[in-house]
Amino acid sequence: TERSVRDSGIVVLKLSGTMTMGSQLQQFEWDIADAVKNGERKIVLDLSGVTYVDSAAIGAIVGCSGAVKTAGGQLRIAAIVDRVRTIFKMTGLERV
Repeated sequence: TERSVRDSGIVVLKLSGTMTMGSQLQQFEWDIADAVKNGERKIVLDLSGVTYVDSAAIGAIVGCSGAVKTAGGQLRIAAIVDRVRTIFKMTGLERV
């Protein structure tokens, strides 16, 4: 996970590879939790480098979105590649 903070206070987390059950997915969840704990409320997930997501990743994204929202913030997703967009559409995640 590559992390950057914009002047506007928006945190951008750039993810790459596959988001599947395992240590990379756990690190993603920790990164979101750390951002929320540090008072960061505007978070963007840049998925331009993500080639595949599984059901565990979808669950993690939904859970993290809820955690950010509960803290008074917003989590947005940007730059989804077609294969991942198709998975999001099939699971209804694009509406979240």
